[in-house]
Amino acid sequence: MVRKNPHSDISPRLGWFTLAVIIVMIALGVVPQFELFGMRFERVDILSELRENENEVVEYEADIERLEQELAAMEILDTLPVVDSLSLLPPVRYEWIVEDETCHKRASLRSADIKAIAERCSVAIEDFDTLATSRFERFVDKLASGEGVRIAFMGDSFVEGDILTSDLREQLQRIFGGRGVGFVSCDIPFTTVRRSAKRASSGWSAYSVMKPKSAPQDVADKFFVSGYLAKGGVGAKTRLASTQAFEHLDSCTRARVLLYSRDTSSVEVAINDTVINEIEVAGYDRMREIYIEAAAIESLTVRVAKGDILCYGLSLEGGEGVTVDNFSVRSNNGHAIFGTGAMVNREIDELLGYDMVVLQYGLNIMQKGQRGYSGYRKQLCDMVAYAERCFPNAAILIMGVSDRWVEGSNGMYEPIGSVDALSAAQRAAADSTNVTFWNTAAAMATYGGMPEFVARGWAAKDYTHINFAGGKRIAELLTYAIVEPVYRRVERREVEMQREAEWQMLKEATINVRRELNMVRPSLDTLIMRGLK
Repeated sequence: MVRKNPHSDISPRLGWFTLAVIIVMIALGVVPQFELFGMRFERVDILSELRENENEVVEYEADIERLEQELAAMEILDTLPVVDSLSLLPPVRYEWIVEDETCHKRASLRSADIKAIAERCSVAIEDFDTLATSRFERFVDKLASGEGVRIAFMGDSFVEGDILTSDLREQLQRIFGGRGVGFVSCDIPFTTVRRSAKRASSGWSAYSVMKPKSAPQDVADKFFVSGYLAKGGVGAKTRLASTQAFEHLDSCTRARVLLYSRDTSSVEVAINDTVINEIEVAGYDRMREIYIEAAAIESLTVRVAKGDILCYGLSLEGGEGVTVDNFSVRSNNGHAIFGTGAMVNREIDELLGYDMVVLQYGLNIMQKGQRGYSGYRKQLCDMVAYAERCFPNAAILIMGVSDRWVEGSNGMYEPIGSVDALSAAQRAAADSTNVTFWNTAAAMATYGGMPEFVARGWAAKDYTHINFAGGKRIAELLTYAIVEPVYRRVERREVEMQREAEWQMLKEATINVRRELNMVRPSLDTLIMRGLK
């Protein structure tokens, strides 16, 4: 009697099971993000790595001459006279005022309010600007006086998913006011996790500045420093919603949509999924903004109702205080800024108004034991020059490379041996371009460096990438460094105000004495005359 092997039919079943799993995974790559039983499911694309190989990452080089030509052409266009009413240009901003924005003006900042925070600064921001009043000092003055400021935080995978920047945003908003997550790309060509915002997109073709060959020729020169853009026709839709991950993310009073529409199109905009307005956007070869004011904006939905548009991103924010936009682009060592459109950057800057641009790069180019980074220093200087021309009113902050360790021959982790050299090159670039620098590695050393970050669960065990917990600590250290000069400015202002008050009191006292002397002078004159007689 021959017994049947119980495992003889496993291979066919395993094959069918594997095929079913593949079909399900591919289906999940098509199905957009959705929620079920209170749980959020992200789009999963198992073929993304294969597609990435189809369009290899492009290494850009600085072309300052092209930059100047683009900006010069833009400035000429702005100065052209309007001949008659038929040549009137369509509006750059389309306003939808549902309810006048209620700006909760921050109470006057006192030095006592931030003294304890300023005193925790261990690594200060170095300002190499030679102007009488540097751009960083103007940024500090705006914070000290209660004006709104906007920060563009450009970086690589180190801050992807709003790591570090979500905590920096929250801490600055807690001190200086402000609400909302700020700018979020309309759609991106891969899946990522972000605690600070919920984005659900469908119907778009998304492109990355790192792979311009995948983008149609007519949009290849339209990238913003955000690194991503989305092209969509009728039905393309994105919903951006706030989360409860941080205190100041919700109850925004302002929303924006940044788009480009060469031909006339219509965009349907919805606030909190209830208040809806369809806005016709006249065709024009310039950047456009849909600007919204309303009370307690929790979500913003954009849908293309007619035509085709390029959508850059949506923004949820408050009218006063600090806004921090995260512009992380994975695998980018900073060179991708040269692949962005100078006119696009300048036009968006004119709409949003950036007061500081942070350049957080270097992790991707650091090599074990390497001591010479003169080539990267030159590239960084070119990046600063490019950023300054695109964002002429912003202070530039070069954020030094973070601490990093690598696995040694004995299997134990050891310092990579090039952090100090790369940090020195970044600092030298800041010095030679007259911008600011902050030494991230030195700041991390106050906690014990990368080994301590890993030990405390603040960084991955690759001893390279921080997580959200590690990002929070670095954000705290950077916040202290920003608050410290603000504290000195507020304290100096208070001393000046006190001196002015004392001077006014002295002037009033002098006037009173003179008045009293004038009142008694006749009597004194009479007494003197009698005495002389």
